[in-house]
Amino acid sequence: MATAKSTTQSKAHDKVDQAAEAAHNGVDSASAAAAKSEERIEEVAHQISEQAHKMADTAKQQSEKVTNVVGNYAKEHPVKTVGIAFLAGAVAAGLLCKRK
Repeated sequence: MATAKSTTQSKAHDKVDQAAEAAHNGVDSASAAAAKSEERIEEVAHQISEQAHKMADTAKQQSEKVTNVVGNYAKEHPVKTVGIAFLAGAVAAGLLCKRK
């Protein structure tokens, strides 16, 4: 009877050990997957950040070009510039004003 009890306990311990091993393997796999995911997320975030900086630099350069062109045109043609500004204001006022 003692041998049967000992064999049962031994089998139970083996099953517990197998379950613990499986749980440890699962945790290790999940940890490795999380680490890979974190690395990939950081890589993608870095790429997006670089692209955003490039886009901001391009927008800044284009804005400076437009500002220079408009400034030069205003200096070369001051009367036309005032006329264009007046017409643009009149059109905007006409569109914003409610007509009855």
